[in-house]
Amino acid sequence: MLNPLSISNRLSRESAAGDMARDAGLTTSGDKEVYKYYALSLAQTDVKRKNRKMRKITVMIIINLLLFLGMTGCGSKAENHKSPVADNKDYVQEREKPKKEETAEKTGESKEEKASHKDNTDQNSDEDKKKHKPLTEAECRAEIELLRENDPVLPPMTELLAEMARCVTFSRILDEHGMIFSQMDNDRKAFLRSQIIDDVMWGETAFGGALPIEDSEDRYDADKLIPVDDAIEFFRDVYGEENYKPARYEQVKDGYILISYGDGDPWHIVEHMQIFEDEDYYLLTGPAFYEDNGGTISFLGYADILFEKNGESRYGVTLLYGRYRNEKIRVSSVNTSSELPAANGKTYSGMNLIDGDYTTIWADGVPGTGVGETITLHLDNEQSVYGIQICNGYTAGYDLYCKNGVLTDVSVDFGKGNIKEGSMEGYAYEGSTPKDLADCNRNKVELDEPVMTDTITITITGAKKGEKYEDTCVSEIQVY
Repeated sequence: MLNPLSISNRLSRESAAGDMARDAGLTTSGDKEVYKYYALSLAQTDVKRKNRKMRKITVMIIINLLLFLGMTGCGSKAENHKSPVADNKDYVQEREKPKKEETAEKTGESKEEKASHKDNTDQNSDEDKKKHKPLTEAECRAEIELLRENDPVLPPMTELLAEMARCVTFSRILDEHGMIFSQMDNDRKAFLRSQIIDDVMWGETAFGGALPIEDSEDRYDADKLIPVDDAIEFFRDVYGEENYKPARYEQVKDGYILISYGDGDPWHIVEHMQIFEDEDYYLLTGPAFYEDNGGTISFLGYADILFEKNGESRYGVTLLYGRYRNEKIRVSSVNTSSELPAANGKTYSGMNLIDGDYTTIWADGVPGTGVGETITLHLDNEQSVYGIQICNGYTAGYDLYCKNGVLTDVSVDFGKGNIKEGSMEGYAYEGSTPKDLADCNRNKVELDEPVMTDTITITITGAKKGEKYEDTCVSEIQVY
């Protein structure tokens, strides 16, 4: 699907030549011939003055005949002479054209140059209008798909783009539906503003020093103060805010935004960022994860954050649109070197690793803790892979988790010589639900750069037995 904004930008760059042929009217050759024949007739009447009446009649006949002949056969086609009035109008226009062109030349600009200048002015005006016309959400999504077809770039402002994207993801405002940042509800805007201000406060980020920060000095119940007028201008530059209003979570008093330090909240983060660029936009994309201070990790999808190039912003770009692209790499089949035999209506097949159910598991089927056993994932086709996420242990419940073994170390072969080692961590607490246990036991093993592959093999290099059983258990594996 083509982005209408990107198409209009490409059309506006083409110069539209004026069609000067439209000014061409009838030539004057026919009229000159009429005059010539008319003059010849008068000369003949002067020589032959005898029998004036008879010859006068003859002359009139000759004149009329010659007029007819001149209009039909002396360089002008009869069909061009729709009427004497039309002929005269065309002729006048034809005569006046050189005069107008001569006048234009005296002023230093030809008619063609004026026409070209006018065309360029109109095009520039149209381009500016189109360029500043806000994109709809559908147009933003279309632009993202176009950008993803390009090769990744590393622009000079990579650090700035990454920092702005980090503010978006850390504020936890993105979802699968997507949003234009300047049009979000005010609560989401407040979360984004809070994270942006946090970056300003740290001072070592791309936003360091962007706003004047004052100490509260017990004037207010706050740690720091930021002048609201400066903040409004800053928010406009960063995400296009045009109608700032304090949200219920924000405190504004006496022209200041009051800043208070709080406890660490969970965050979303984009890893393995790639940047794509065209004439008007940047796209930053990569796998995104939910994380918190307790060690919880959860794959969210692929973050797409669209920036508009904006010469009116102090940073040259403005945050425009963001979403989580809910695309998952499909694993078509799983092969394991062993598996625990089914018992009590439960199976321990490798296919349990990709069923999306945290209460089903794969368990090794050899004596001991299963070191050296392998799990091989077959993707439905060769595609770009960043890494895998392993949900470690028997996460169906607290007792089952504690009684069975867990991974401690793995080696992951992504194919074509791309092998990464990873340590597995996790914990459980009494009363944990399967979701709680899954959140506490996800671990990532990932590459520095994505690779094209269709097969991933995981080898157990370390494991710890459970309180009752030695079997090593794994609940889910996600490829991203």
